[in-house]
Amino acid sequence: MTLSLVTLTTDFGTRDSYVAEMKGVVLQINPGANLVDISHGIDPQSVIQGAFVLGHAYHSFSKSAIHVAVVDPGVGTSRRAALLVTPDGFFLAPDNGLLTYTFRDSPEYRAAAQGRRFLEPMDVPIPPDCAAYNLSNESLWKTPLSDTFHGRDIFAPVAAHLSLGTTPEEVGEPLRSLVCLCIPHTQRKGDTLTGHVVHIDGFGNLVTTIDGKALAQSMVEVLIKSRRIQGVSGAYAESAGLLAIVGSHGNLEIAVKDGSAALELNAKVGDEVVVELA
Repeated sequence: MTLSLVTLTTDFGTRDSYVAEMKGVVLQINPGANLVDISHGIDPQSVIQGAFVLGHAYHSFSKSAIHVAVVDPGVGTSRRAALLVTPDGFFLAPDNGLLTYTFRDSPEYRAAAQGRRFLEPMDVPIPPDCAAYNLSNESLWKTPLSDTFHGRDIFAPVAAHLSLGTTPEEVGEPLRSLVCLCIPHTQRKGDTLTGHVVHIDGFGNLVTTIDGKALAQSMVEVLIKSRRIQGVSGAYAESAGLLAIVGSHGNLEIAVKDGSAALELNAKVGDEVVVELA
């Protein structure tokens, strides 16, 4: 079976030729490939932002899609280039944490995250329903190989070959683990939930790690950056100031009507968020 849908997530932007070069390589190998841009606006070298965006977008695609993600500050170093095969799709990325959300809910991830700091890199064993491979088969690469553009020379051509029927086993040797970033699940102590800002979207909304389901039927007070927000709103337009809301990803968000919570709070990824349950 051929897999013709290939998505792209990068921090390359659109002013340069980088994205077009990747697409050109895929189409040279498989002119029938369907290419979909998830995002090329990831902040430069922001692995966590790339992981978050990819991790919430891939669910909208078929389970046979091939997802290529390139946010690669370690390009040209000893970091591995990996293929991860899951029940939800095929993922090609540098082994630097970009694939964190593909099996963040697995027992293996939860065990590895115990006692670690937020966003700390960690090796996570591959879950039994998944498989991972090192992209070491140079016959599938574009040559000559650039030390600074593996998106074009490794990830894009391997994706194209997979789309034409190359098997995962042919891309290279199996891997037993991948690097993930530690993004703890909602932690509750008594009537308090503790989490972190994990993503800031283009509107300046602060997406947290706190599961919105943990707030169901509870009167809450949200604390962030020495500010307190009473209750959880049902819509962004409900409040004139800071508000808390369960966003489309199912997580608690902090927002400002017609404004940016990130700017108002001078917030950043990693800031702690506390929810007090009534």
